[in-house]
Amino acid sequence: MGSMQEIRLLSKQSKKIEKELVTFYKTIGNMCSLNSKTTEIFAYLKIYDALSQVQLRKLTGFSLGTISATLQSFLDLDIINRGMIPKTHKNLYRIKPENVNFVYTPNIRIIADLEKLDSFIVEKQTELQALQSKHPIEVTFLHMRLNSLRNYAEVQRRQISREKKYSFFPEDVSELKSLDQTITYPFEIKELEENIMEILGYYRDDPIKVRIRSIFFTHRSVNQQKLMDLSGFSRSTISRFLDQELKREYIRVLPRENRKPRIYYLHSISLTILSNILRTDNYIYSYIPRFHEILTTLQSERQSERDRQDVTFLVAKIEEIIRHIEDFRNGTRFIRQAYHDLLKFLE
Repeated sequence: MGSMQEIRLLSKQSKKIEKELVTFYKTIGNMCSLNSKTTEIFAYLKIYDALSQVQLRKLTGFSLGTISATLQSFLDLDIINRGMIPKTHKNLYRIKPENVNFVYTPNIRIIADLEKLDSFIVEKQTELQALQSKHPIEVTFLHMRLNSLRNYAEVQRRQISREKKYSFFPEDVSELKSLDQTITYPFEIKELEENIMEILGYYRDDPIKVRIRSIFFTHRSVNQQKLMDLSGFSRSTISRFLDQELKREYIRVLPRENRKPRIYYLHSISLTILSNILRTDNYIYSYIPRFHEILTTLQSERQSERDRQDVTFLVAKIEEIIRHIEDFRNGTRFIRQAYHDLLKFLE
């Protein structure tokens, strides 16, 4: 469990390195579309291993309400534990490193949600068959989009659970609808979209992103007006979302045609989400040389004016992060292989 005493915070001299470590975790969180404040609190816990609410407030500048709510969510996820500091009324919150890597969602939670999603999709695909004869194109299209989500779940299953449950499912919809043709469902699908996003558990703190992404999941392509009509959001809100997602390469846009609305599309749910995961993983791996640079600097400063306790602490922490990255890279070879297998299947 470790000592139930408040850890000494880094001195002012070492704040630049501390900030870079926090930025490293926050960048990963941003690439995964995680809440920025929650990620920052997680980052400080990862750096210091254990902190009190008062220390977290001093480090982040966030309100005690925000910190308390975030810590409670971490307790619910079982990624931290809480213990009373002897002879005080303060709690110490300690990270459980075995339950999380570089983001605060435990793998066990991810796979549980994906197994639930897979079962839900099978049920809905069966229900949709009753509409096949009446609406063949729309039902087939939606079936394929749901297959894409199942493919994503299968890749994650092979990574997290180390097992192959299914072969991959066909998800190509190019023969059904061209990208410049937006699909209109003659039956209600909003509840389906909401259930998918609720089970996935992504972006719970961003209802705008939840709603718009759910539309892209069930529509191969849409223009800005269609997004406004389906979501009920303003033009400025939709424009901001589209700009952000184009920069992240989450969605794509067709070349502009004279006087025609621009068409935005999500090529493949599975490949898009997985590409983003692998891009995030590559960012984590790419930071190893920078961590070695920091280590070299710190080791050369052992005899300098820098606080020796800071140096000892930071050297040990950065060496630990490097080991974690190396272990993480070795452990994620399964998702890279599964992604390669999915690409091969879809070709």
